[in-house]
Amino acid sequence: MPVSIPAYFPNSVQEPFEQTSPVDQYYNCIAWAYGVNNKWLWPSGLPEHFWPPGIAQEETVEAFIELYESIGYVLCTDGQLEIEYEKLAIFEKNGLPTHAARQLPDGNWTSKLGPNIDVSHSINAIVDGIYGIVSVYMKREKADNT
Repeated sequence: MPVSIPAYFPNSVQEPFEQTSPVDQYYNCIAWAYGVNNKWLWPSGLPEHFWPPGIAQEETVEAFIELYESIGYVLCTDGQLEIEYEKLAIFEKNGLPTHAARQLPDGNWTSKLGPNIDVSHSINAIVDGIYGIVSVYMKREKADNT
């Protein structure tokens, strides 16, 4: 784990937090939660950033909600594990979206830390760090449910 992690995520010292991949600059947390690992998703308008057509191209929590709604997620009340659903959390700081994390089948979460590493963590491990707080939780039915 990089030595700067506790400085950025103070709760990671006492909460589950584990590196799960090497550094990879080609995708970010928004893409990772979206389900892709080969492009950087952000509504910047820059050519190196992808943002799907038809989704408001603005840095607002609402635009990020719209992004994930476009692939079947709906708002939900919490991040408690529900076996039949995939969940994600959108973080915000000072009213702006900063991060997204996806829930793992064991109830922990997976995140991509900017252009750096992927990590497995509890939701509390990154709350109140550089990404701020969870703004909303979303869920969608798992594809293998019948």
